[in-house]
Amino acid sequence: MQVAVRSSAGALANDRGIAVVIALLLALLLGAIAAALVTLTTTETSISVSYRHAQEASHGAEAALERALHDLAAMVDWSAALAAPPANVTSTFDDGQTVPRSPAGQSLDLTRLTAERQAESDARAGPGVFGADSPEWRLFAHAPLGALLPGDGFDLPIYLVVWVADDEWDGDGNPAVDSNEKLLIRAHAFGAAGTERSAEARVGRTGGGELQILAWRDAR
Repeated sequence: MQVAVRSSAGALANDRGIAVVIALLLALLLGAIAAALVTLTTTETSISVSYRHAQEASHGAEAALERALHDLAAMVDWSAALAAPPANVTSTFDDGQTVPRSPAGQSLDLTRLTAERQAESDARAGPGVFGADSPEWRLFAHAPLGALLPGDGFDLPIYLVVWVADDEWDGDGNPAVDSNEKLLIRAHAFGAAGTERSAEARVGRTGGGELQILAWRDAR
């Protein structure tokens, strides 16, 4: 009789041990699932936020380009915008800063950014391709996006910069003179969390003096 009691007690202890192991395994499994769900949710949230910032920056670049078109449409001779600084005429969309700060907190040295825009252009359409007609980019406009609609609470954290250059196909051998009423425009948006987007356009004027967009593309 005593032997049977010991056997039952041992079996009960074994059952409890197995139950503890199963409970621990279930706890580990549930913990892993919870961690995966948290990671997935965090990743999806991060992707969603990044996508939103990218969309905002893209729309900002397009808005800056449209704003530049407004000023260019009012100019009789685009050569005034292509003259070497400081003689070049610029947009009224200008906050007066030479080293503004982006929404991400970085210093935006406009002189350096203009040099980078020139270097990028030269790599694709520089003197080796178009000779003396290769574009020379001029800083045309720069200000926060909110300056487009002052007083309307349009305060998305985006800083905008716009450059213009002579059309490389005009054949006059002088990138500081517009001889065919065609112009290149590049608008760049610095958004939140270091997001950057650009928009480019080639514009011209019709015989009646109306502005015409000849080509437009979004660029990263």
